[in-house]
Amino acid sequence: MSLQDEVNSVVERARLAGTDSVAVEIKRAAGGVPQSLPQTVSAFANGGGGLIVLGLDEASGFQPVPINAKSLAESLITACADRVEPAVRARVEVLEVDGAPVVAAAIPPLDPRQRPCHVKTQGLENGSYIRAHDGDRHLTSYEIHLLVSGRGQPQDDGLPVAGATLADLDRPALDRLVDRLRSRRGRAFQRAETADVLRMAGVCPRGGESGQVTLAGLLALGRYPQEFFPQLNVTFVAYPTADGRMMADGTRFLENVSLDGSIPEMVTGLVQTVSRNMTRRSVMVGVGREDHWEYPLEAIRELAANALLHRDYHPLAQGTQVRVEMYPDRLLFSNPGGLYGAATEAELLRGAASSSRNALLARLLEDVETPPSTRPVCENRGSGLKMVADEMAEADLEPPIFHLSAGTFTVELRNAPIGKPNQAPITGRAAVQEPNQDLLDALAAGPMTTTELMATVGLSRSAVSLRLRNLEERGLVSPTGPRFSRTVRWRLAT
Repeated sequence: MSLQDEVNSVVERARLAGTDSVAVEIKRAAGGVPQSLPQTVSAFANGGGGLIVLGLDEASGFQPVPINAKSLAESLITACADRVEPAVRARVEVLEVDGAPVVAAAIPPLDPRQRPCHVKTQGLENGSYIRAHDGDRHLTSYEIHLLVSGRGQPQDDGLPVAGATLADLDRPALDRLVDRLRSRRGRAFQRAETADVLRMAGVCPRGGESGQVTLAGLLALGRYPQEFFPQLNVTFVAYPTADGRMMADGTRFLENVSLDGSIPEMVTGLVQTVSRNMTRRSVMVGVGREDHWEYPLEAIRELAANALLHRDYHPLAQGTQVRVEMYPDRLLFSNPGGLYGAATEAELLRGAASSSRNALLARLLEDVETPPSTRPVCENRGSGLKMVADEMAEADLEPPIFHLSAGTFTVELRNAPIGKPNQAPITGRAAVQEPNQDLLDALAAGPMTTTELMATVGLSRSAVSLRLRNLEERGLVSPTGPRFSRTVRWRLAT
């Protein structure tokens, strides 16, 4: 599409909407280049790029106004080249709208290794902008940090932790790591003393004091890293409604917990926590039926490890946890730091690109085992999100959805099955109640209390109560007495 065609299209949309948009800035500019224009150039360059059109008046419905097009175009080129740092090489042309001249500039997104683009006279901290709806806002100090750190390899995971020593690490886990490194990493590790093995692996810092440990070492092997970093943990919340609002009876959360410990322990704990809040769906295969988890367990494990491995560990981010939120229709994994590197969404799903914000931690977790197995926390091959996509496809679920921002990277899983042509639809009661089939199967053996059901199906009290109410409303179960009695039992409806 030519720049003239693009301008025609955006002007038409602006006139219909009555405003410009997040990717378009339209200015009257009758008196010359607006003073705020370098801010817009910075905002577009720090995001996905954008289009600037000068010579149209928003107040009159984006009608042309008289301009000196040649002078305006030269001033716009100068603004892009000289008033922001680094310079932006925009495509500037004099075009027409309704037969009158306008000046348009296509602002390209800046290479991530050069961001942030800032207004020279305002400095990096005060002059870096990002686009927000139809205006420009300052980047926060943390967003600036993320962009600057993206220019090279962050070193936060390799810094020594003040006050932490080898005594704060889990000794059996540390011994298993040393044995694994000596057996798998070649002669350099086989011949080295234990202290040198720990230094080469990144558990202890190079040139540090004896007994010091790095942030990577503490997170991977620590007995309780939250003693030093209380917020470097995982929070899990299960909401009863799709929009996160409380239910009519006042139920706000089905479960709300914080998971502490080392990264291997948090991964294991998160998989267990999500599992006990998941339902299972029934799928007809031939003449039989298979029960499937609402989300593949391997996908959950991978996303838990991915979020903890690739989150930002800079001091500005150490007050923010990894968040996992479960809704009736979706599961979200969010970690601070945005997406590191230049990989596109398609490349992430293909496993075609590998970059790690925390390179030392990533390499260390290749050899740190996840309890209670001997399986390492990660492979560090850039294939994790591809594996998640493959697992979701195998379960007949949509591929993961990525939500990117300057400060957060979120992966969303949806639980609506896609369905395959060779799968017969489920009929009868299982078709209506498949998410709660585990409760129905338990009650088939006879009436049970809520506490007994909790132990049988492995769900929290609030989750069991919510699902019992759902079954009761559908006429599939009934209480043996007053529903709020401590001795009430639930049974299959006759």
